Amino acid sequence: MRSDALLAFVPINGNLSMVAGAGVDIPSTNVIDLLGGGVGTAVTNIIGRATLPGQMDGMGVGGIRPELNVTVGTALATSSSATLNVAFEAAADDGSNQPDTWYTLVETGELTAAQCAAETVIARLPWLPPFPANLRPRFLRLLFKVPAGTTFTAGTISSALVTTVRDDQFNKQASSNYTVL
Repeated sequence: MRSDALLAFVPINGNLSMVAGAGVDIPSTNVIDLLGGGVGTAVTNIIGRATLPGQMDGMGVGGIRPELNVTVGTALATSSSATLNVAFEAAADDGSNQPDTWYTLVETGELTAAQCAAETVIARLPWLPPFPANLRPRFLRLLFKVPAGTTFTAGTISSALVTTVRDDQFNKQASSNYTVL
């Protein structure tokens, strides 16, 4: 898998802890700034009339479609039936180089602790155009959502990366009850 350090929501071996207070959602370690040097940094490469910076609808979707790849480090454990939902979110610039309201573009759905064993890829999310249609996002993040009143007692996310290729052996979980003639 090819990866760019600037496109890592959680860097390789970043080990973002999933242990927090009951029902506390955990944002990714990094926020990706599509147009600038990061949250709080002004965009300097403006051509023409200056307006609030943001990406066009496609967010770079074209010939090669980026994907998000999220991998568990230490297995998730819970004593309260906690589940994990990984959400890919986008936000526009609020006018002061900070994220405005976060909008969920795509999410995994609830994953149980049993589905989040060590070294398991728990999310392969496509890079989708932003929604609502008038959203011009500048910032992207992942949000690890935990239902109210539940918590994880152990577990980490070892990496959450943007990649343009999928080099995992995705067919390794296929059933083996057939013979090739």
